Amino acid sequence: MTTIQERPRVLDLPAPKVTTGIADVDIHPVPPADALTAYLPRRWREIVREYGVRTTNGLFNLGEYPQLYGGAMRADTWPETGFPGSDLDLIRKQLLDLYDVQLGVLQCISPGGQALNPASQALRPELADALTRAVNDWQLEHLVRPEPRLRAAISVAFESPDLATAEIDRLGSHLGVVAVLGLSKTRDPLGSRRYWPIYEAMIANGLPMQIHLSQGGGNPSTGTGWASYHTEYHVGQVQSFQSQILSLVLSGTFDRYPDLRIMFVEGNVAHFVPLMQRLDYHWETLRSEVPDLLRKPSEYLADHIWVSTQPIDEPDKPAHLVEYIEEFGADNVLFASDYPHFDFDAPDAIFPPSFPAELKDKILRGNAVRFFGLEDGA
Repeated sequence: MTTIQERPRVLDLPAPKVTTGIADVDIHPVPPADALTAYLPRRWREIVREYGVRTTNGLFNLGEYPQLYGGAMRADTWPETGFPGSDLDLIRKQLLDLYDVQLGVLQCISPGGQALNPASQALRPELADALTRAVNDWQLEHLVRPEPRLRAAISVAFESPDLATAEIDRLGSHLGVVAVLGLSKTRDPLGSRRYWPIYEAMIANGLPMQIHLSQGGGNPSTGTGWASYHTEYHVGQVQSFQSQILSLVLSGTFDRYPDLRIMFVEGNVAHFVPLMQRLDYHWETLRSEVPDLLRKPSEYLADHIWVSTQPIDEPDKPAHLVEYIEEFGADNVLFASDYPHFDFDAPDAIFPPSFPAELKDKILRGNAVRFFGLEDGA
């Protein structure tokens, strides 16, 4: 089989038409297990076949607890064969064509993209790297190449920065790639120096990062232990995002890497506002501990942190939703559908009728153009 690595690294792909239509930053493709193994080197195919990767469904980790029936997928997204997100025709019919999505960013959360299985031990770094490479090659070959409205956020073996940077350099100039994908529950906070090589590789390749909410990662889903209920997890899952923002800002990561752009995906918008205000307050009173920070924390968020809408709060008074977004930063919020999950948000129904048209246009398309650097039609 010819792989992406053996082809020219830049494909002749037309630029996304993000001046019209919708930009959706959170689409979840799921490669069929047999298709994905075809992209693995023979050594790793045999390892996976004989020993597995400590998951419950071939290459896909659907065994984390608490879980929802059917992997939390919409009932109508199941194709005749395979798993939701694996059928390009359904993605076109149910999302791209139906809602005029002209830029859809793929978030292929693979087992290789996670540093740890929550119920077991660390994946072998080389196996994690092989899985992420296979996932990236599969999505570029089977989704992005035949459908130019789709682009990939590439998975990397995040906890092995040498392997992660090699993968970023391998695919960073590919026109089908618009971001690097990470998960929110990393082994160390994102401000740790162990991740600096990844940030350097991203910046060298002109790529931002999308940090997707994750249930796995080896650490409990809350600050006090594992959740017992899905509702408990779903409401409290933002804790990992909050911790990562604190780490990135207070460690001086954005002073070290002024071109670093990070989007937190699937974590809501509202909770970022009080966090930002509280962080500013305590920075004022405790700034002697971090004297090297050049600016107040909220200024770093404005220049370096973006968030997605899904799952969006729906306050009783619609005006309050506008206030949340404007307080965080109207230029830093992007639309996410979360297709094909059960809590999918449709772009024509996500906002109340009174929502300002200019703000809606920013969220549905304009902010994505800036975040992904598509102003010049790249």
